[in-house]
Amino acid sequence: MTYAKSGLLVALWYAMWTIPAVAAPTVQPGVRNPGATNAPSFGDLDKNHDGKLVRSEIPKDEPALKQLRAHFHEADLDGNGSLSKEEYQRYVSNIISGGV
Repeated sequence: MTYAKSGLLVALWYAMWTIPAVAAPTVQPGVRNPGATNAPSFGDLDKNHDGKLVRSEIPKDEPALKQLRAHFHEADLDGNGSLSKEEYQRYVSNIISGGV
């Protein structure tokens, strides 16, 4: 019985230290290549530095953002006509995880 408890403790300890290492990637400010996409960072796209992106700020020639241009209204979760940094990061994270 003690071997079973020891094995369980070892498994829990291992899981505690390995799970953070395989956590989903996050989009960080200024990072040109967030995860598996080549999506520019929010700061690179926010040309007028107003803290939001409108559809016209999304480049037409950026392959990683073609879906975003096509589905901009879906990425705009609050429906205000622009993307906040959080909305953009959520969209790019969905691309990385295969949700879009």
